[in-house]
Amino acid sequence: MPSHQQKLTLRRQEGASKETSAKANDVHPPSPPMSDTIQTATTEQMAKDIASIYVLLKETSETQESKLNAIQTATRAVEAKLADMVTRISNAESRLDFLEDASRALKENPPATSDEVNALRQKLDDIENRGQRNNLRFAGFPEGCEGSDALAFVRNAIPQLLKVDFPGGLEIDRAHRSLVRRKPDGHPPRVIIARFLRFQDREQIMEAARRLGQLNWNGHRIMIFPDYSKLVTDKRAAFNPCKRLLHERKIKFSLLFPAVLVLKMTEGRREFTDPKKAQDYILSLP
Repeated sequence: MPSHQQKLTLRRQEGASKETSAKANDVHPPSPPMSDTIQTATTEQMAKDIASIYVLLKETSETQESKLNAIQTATRAVEAKLADMVTRISNAESRLDFLEDASRALKENPPATSDEVNALRQKLDDIENRGQRNNLRFAGFPEGCEGSDALAFVRNAIPQLLKVDFPGGLEIDRAHRSLVRRKPDGHPPRVIIARFLRFQDREQIMEAARRLGQLNWNGHRIMIFPDYSKLVTDKRAAFNPCKRLLHERKIKFSLLFPAVLVLKMTEGRREFTDPKKAQDYILSLP
């Protein structure tokens, strides 16, 4: 059994050992257990992963939102185009309905053919010329020379101009200037149109004008023409180049109604209704 002295010695040694251990712990604190270290590392990694996932989710969300906005914009554009197409289709259907109704109406009441229209035009032209067969057109009388009474002027001027006596007097139904707008000074005056009650007087005036040739009234050259419709006038005017050639070659001719050029040749009579053929024939003459 240890003595009291030995026990004291052991107690001092234990106390010194504990003091030394405590000091050592103060300088180098004890390392945590291995399980706590692993747990701490796992927690930090999880935090990093969560942060990465959050960033990835945020980027994905922004990308998806941008794509969704683009899809919505494209959808609105498509909807606008579809609405425009619907409007156009509706208008096209309305036009088709109108055309179908018009076609049905044309089938029920067909329009006149071109031959029928030409026949009607010829009849109207014939009626117009019959209504104007007693008319004559006097070109060359200066503007204003007739005063306020064109009928009295024509009745007095024509016998003087043609040097013809009309025993019964000239019976004129009406006389007036052409209804076109009056031209400025220096331009040809408007023609005077006169309608005679007797066709014989009209023919006597034309015959006297042909016999005299050039007509003069107070220094003005006067020309007398029949009053034809525009259609006949245009047809007769197409022979003007032929008439100039015939005058130059001193070939006798006449222009019959409505527009027939008659050449009085030594070898016989030639008639033309086509101005081009008439001109070619005249140019071929020696």
